[in-house]
Amino acid sequence: MRNKKISVIIPCYNGGKFIRQNVEKINDHLENNFLDYEIIIVNDGSFDNTREEILQAKKNLPKLILVDNKINSGKGHAVKSGILKSRYETVMFLDADLAIPIESLENFIEALNDGFDIAIASRFVPGLKVTKPVLWYRQFMEKIFRLLRMAITNNYSIQDTQCGFKVFSRETAMKIFPLMTIDRFAFDAEVIFIAVKNGYRIKELPIVLQNPTESSIRIYRDSFNMLVDLIRIRTNYFSGKYAVKISVDKD
Repeated sequence: MRNKKISVIIPCYNGGKFIRQNVEKINDHLENNFLDYEIIIVNDGSFDNTREEILQAKKNLPKLILVDNKINSGKGHAVKSGILKSRYETVMFLDADLAIPIESLENFIEALNDGFDIAIASRFVPGLKVTKPVLWYRQFMEKIFRLLRMAITNNYSIQDTQCGFKVFSRETAMKIFPLMTIDRFAFDAEVIFIAVKNGYRIKELPIVLQNPTESSIRIYRDSFNMLVDLIRIRTNYFSGKYAVKISVDKD
């Protein structure tokens, strides 16, 4: 039995080396497992051949939609714009480099079918398999960010907010993402913070992780920006910016 309809959002920045082959893998999986689907790639101001590679892929993939941002506005901005353009009852985003394989999706769909509003990939729940180790400086940044995120947002219930593989019911996504204010790497923490504070049910799932050999993260500048964004999340909460009007009981 096939799953229902799904919208898949892929933010992409300078991914010309891999985006065409990866989106073909994603398309094949969705075609074999879903009644209908759409793939929305948001090209976030890439200056390599990303746009050309996506257009080549699009010739053979009628379900592929390109959102072409001329200026780099950040991964969070790209994900939000893609999700707000989506149409189907299940909405997800994943990283363009397929660090988490699309084949993992079935477990996330099952979590939504079991009554969860959001299913997210996590590196800190039992069952994680790492096939390619993370770059040392990214591992250091991830550990520091996790501790700061928990302390500053006062949220210890969710172990990992930063994996680029998250699946939402449409109702949940359309309540949460319009409230997003952060455009860059800390946007995941903001999305999960909004969800937790408004009582949405979140399931963390272990995954197979194939860490990329390259990274666009700037160790000093992005570390500082992430810290600023975490403080901003807390400030936004106290000012009432994250209140979701929920039409059903989430208790």
